[in-house]
Amino acid sequence: MTIFLKKVRARTLFSLLDPVRVEPLELCYLQAASDQVGIESVILDNLFGLLEPPGIQPQAVVLTGYNTAEREILKEAKAYKKVYPDAKIIVGGLHVELNREAFRKHEIDFVLHSQDLTVFQSVLRFLQGDLLELPLAGLDRRIASEDGSDLWRVGTRLSVEALQRIKPTKTLSNLVSERTRYLDKTTVALVKSRIGCPYQCDFCYCKRMNDGVHVKSDYQELLRDVRRIRANYHWLVDDVFLTSRQDALDYLQAYEGMTGSEGEGETKLSLIAYLRADFIIKESDLLGQLKVCGLDEVIVGFEATGNAELEEYHKQTNALNYPKVIELLRDHEIDLTALFMVRPDYGLADFLRLNQFIKENLLDTYTISIFTPLKGTRSYEDLRSELVTEDPKKFDFLHLVLEPRLPRVVFYGLFYWLHWRLLKSKRMRSFVRQFF
Repeated sequence: MTIFLKKVRARTLFSLLDPVRVEPLELCYLQAASDQVGIESVILDNLFGLLEPPGIQPQAVVLTGYNTAEREILKEAKAYKKVYPDAKIIVGGLHVELNREAFRKHEIDFVLHSQDLTVFQSVLRFLQGDLLELPLAGLDRRIASEDGSDLWRVGTRLSVEALQRIKPTKTLSNLVSERTRYLDKTTVALVKSRIGCPYQCDFCYCKRMNDGVHVKSDYQELLRDVRRIRANYHWLVDDVFLTSRQDALDYLQAYEGMTGSEGEGETKLSLIAYLRADFIIKESDLLGQLKVCGLDEVIVGFEATGNAELEEYHKQTNALNYPKVIELLRDHEIDLTALFMVRPDYGLADFLRLNQFIKENLLDTYTISIFTPLKGTRSYEDLRSELVTEDPKKFDFLHLVLEPRLPRVVFYGLFYWLHWRLLKSKRMRSFVRQFF
């Protein structure tokens, strides 16, 4: 039995330069899960030129993708069903987890809405004939009626309560590593060690993943995972790397244990990770040690420069501390990517205020997104009647999906004007040179 595992990608404005290009980590997990049950799998990803091998008739095709690719996933499901009519079409991933109803279509046979990899393995065993009946938890299954209509057997939710022991395969990472990047940093591998997020930011869907159940990292296991993947940089894609001082101390102890077990010399790590501004302020005395122990760059969600706006987001950080956060990271030679978000109701003064903050704090690398309520979140339902589009491709944080306060042309003009300082960024110039 052979199955195809495909990452479906939608072309967006962000795709023009592809400043971030990384392997589809979720497919590496699915491949490892397939290996465990003795089923051969082939990873497909157009971004890296990984296409369907000729002469193979898959028994199943698994499709995953970001929220922007929802329609593309449905189109691909229909296309694969025509080409391989006997193959079962399976969809899954984070967007599917929150929006499983949108994928109960005739061309799709199984909708996986749990991060528990044993659910996927049960489907494979069922298709292989090793399992007579599927469990009800974690998936929806289409059953064709005699009259040709579809009956969906809707499964209950299934959250993951502990870190899973299935490790992603390394084959793909080794194959495409030379073509991966995070801005100017090349040969970047993804690593995941935490499930869910303990914070409650209103604009973010992370708090809803895994039914709100948060499973913290095992830092010893994390470092073992990092060491087994060859790369110049390892990007920890957990929603947050460290949440408390104890987390930081546990990581430092795990790092010391790893280097101590190797005898003389140290293992050089370069980690890219998400940290919160309040953690950086509160645990600033540990930044030097974290730098020595591999923390090369942090991605910090500042979102806004005023506390009134942050309170609306339930961000629970203090904008008055942001300049100090930037200074601390600079003093410890830890690279920073600062994340900001502009709202559709921004006026001219709001754009000028954000530009002044970027200028005064000499930010070299930052991103600015447009507030976008994501499908599957409460904010999406609350604002659905106000949406000016429901095209998934427009929900890429670079398009207005709500009517702006300013004329659209003025809003977009100011939005892109905020990016002009990136033209002077050393890192961005280095990235552009590499790109061309």
